Amino acid sequence: MSEGHDGSSASLGALPPGTHLCAFHRDPGELTRIAATFVGHGLSAGDQLLYVTTDDGAQALLDALPDLAARDAVASGQLRLLSFADAYGTRRPDDLDAVADGFRAAADQARKDGFPGLRVAAEMDDLAPLLGSSEEALNWERLCTGLQRELGVSSVCLYDAGTLDEEYRELLTREHAGLAPEVAESPLARFLAVDEPWGVRISGEVDISNHELLHRVLVSRAAVMPRMHVDLHGLAFADLGTVSRLRSVAASLPETGWLALHGVPAVVRRILDVAGLHHDRLRLES
Repeated sequence: MSEGHDGSSASLGALPPGTHLCAFHRDPGELTRIAATFVGHGLSAGDQLLYVTTDDGAQALLDALPDLAARDAVASGQLRLLSFADAYGTRRPDDLDAVADGFRAAADQARKDGFPGLRVAAEMDDLAPLLGSSEEALNWERLCTGLQRELGVSSVCLYDAGTLDEEYRELLTREHAGLAPEVAESPLARFLAVDEPWGVRISGEVDISNHELLHRVLVSRAAVMPRMHVDLHGLAFADLGTVSRLRSVAASLPETGWLALHGVPAVVRRILDVAGLHHDRLRLES
């Protein structure tokens, strides 16, 4: 696990929106593990992920996330793979506000595309050369902490530890809220975006610990297209609160909208019947 100013790592399972993390890798394998852990948690929460990396880094990430069908996430737009030049440009910006404007635009577009939030993992070794100095890179990191808190965008800045001296590494660490872990406990449930047909694929266990994740994902997807499909084939557990949230989102849709459930487990059907949670705009397709 990457060491930092105090050696502590953030808990990705309880990461508040707008958290600004960093990590320092010693080889490509460690870089991939840190990035895959951060990206995997973000995708599972239903957020859009931007990964700023090289072609080799992008391929390594996709290979490291077979259980999440990362290539499907790329196809749906939930995972975007960008080069540093695509994300930050190739010419030194006139001021840091211009870079911040691009960050704001990305966050706004994520919401317009039906995602509840945006998370960014970025290899940052080209930042100082782009901005002109290590001091300007520190200024950017300092600006990002407040900006990301304002926008609710979480990120991890990925640095090659072998290119940094100890003093500068400590300065970078101080400009972040914590360290991104190399490994982390798998999320209890996964909420993955689907664009054809429009909706979300839910797998794992949904209970009181992640009801709010379920709700924010459904509301965000429905805001773009109120006729939405919810794939429950991979749902292993659901409780009354889970079904209540499915029903409440369906009930909130316009009259022409609906929430179509596919692969409905017996437990969900049972709760709908016993609790009287059926609704005209909540359809059971299979």
